[in-house]
Amino acid sequence: MKATVKQDPAATGRPPGFVDLLPGQAGRRRDLEQTMLARFEAWGYRLIETPAVELLSTVETGMQPAALQRLFKMADTDGRMLAMVGERTVPVARAVAGQLRQAPLPLRLCYLGPTFEGHPAAGRARQGFQAGAELVGAAGPVADAEVVALAVDTLTRCGVTDFQVEVGHVGFFGGIMGRLEEDQRELVLDALAGRDLVELEAALAQTDLRAAEQELLLRFPALRGDASILEAAGSLVDNPESAAAIAELGEVHRLLEAHGAGGRVNLDLGAVRDFDYYSGVIFEVFAPGIGSPLAAGGRYDGLLERFGYPQPATGVVMFLERVQALASGVSLEPQQAPVLVGHRGDPADAIRAAAELRRDGIVAVVEAVAAEEAGLRARAIEQGSRRALLCGPDGRTEITP
Repeated sequence: MKATVKQDPAATGRPPGFVDLLPGQAGRRRDLEQTMLARFEAWGYRLIETPAVELLSTVETGMQPAALQRLFKMADTDGRMLAMVGERTVPVARAVAGQLRQAPLPLRLCYLGPTFEGHPAAGRARQGFQAGAELVGAAGPVADAEVVALAVDTLTRCGVTDFQVEVGHVGFFGGIMGRLEEDQRELVLDALAGRDLVELEAALAQTDLRAAEQELLLRFPALRGDASILEAAGSLVDNPESAAAIAELGEVHRLLEAHGAGGRVNLDLGAVRDFDYYSGVIFEVFAPGIGSPLAAGGRYDGLLERFGYPQPATGVVMFLERVQALASGVSLEPQQAPVLVGHRGDPADAIRAAAELRRDGIVAVVEAVAAEEAGLRARAIEQGSRRALLCGPDGRTEITP
């Protein structure tokens, strides 16, 4: 006799780290996607679609080693290694440097799709969804302010009301770090990334930085606020890279106010993220109750050069699961309650009636089994329909559940 093994129905057939979006959730996700793409297009960004699988050699061009280790990888039939995409900026850069190389600049592109990690960090799923926009061929504060303002506008239109944008510049920190030896830089970076002031003070004691610059680094976690922090920080640095970063941030902040987004912005001179990837203004969007950014982005002028097409570029990526967690109570584009169309015996009567309703933009569902008024009313109540229509050879009867 064969033993019966009981399984959790919710887990059957589904690998760990992946989730199902059930009716309602899936509909809200689609509404969210459509709202995001509509806002990107309103700002002049055109949709591009790249594969979920790329050559590993392509992905290696733009991703950090730690991120590469987390990807799903597989061998193609010709022996070349492939990877499922863990982010979508690199594939867009590949397409820009290749098929779109002759396109007039600046080039505004947007995308939407899944991302995958075979070995995600603790607490993260193995599949995510990202929407983003890339502005290629435009340098300077006008472009930098545009992508930050685009993020603010898009999140607001998605129904997210309580969020803050932290805007920084890698050049401010880079100008100070440029004076350090590589081993010293790693110690300081580790301490800053961990917000460990004791470790940071010990690391700085081993450097030749001026007292004012050491004081500045020790104050990094508190270097956040409005434009007044730029003047305070400027008095403590004497290298041209940091001074240029402060000037750029000041102009970006001024332009964000012109966009109407200034009230959402904090300047964060202590922002330290992906130091080798980003090349200028960077930003992250945070909301209460969400431990990770809703959106992030910044300038990455060196990426396209790795594909043989040196161009300035900046962009933003939005993490749909996190945005949906905050926008789930907002009706982005309400789905109509369907009209349940039944029949007394001939389904063709109901099919014709439903087709007429759909031509008028009304959601209609045909009931497969014949029924009289009481039965159709019960089915309409069960399915959440606000209206039912019973069809027969002698006409159609409106039924209110």
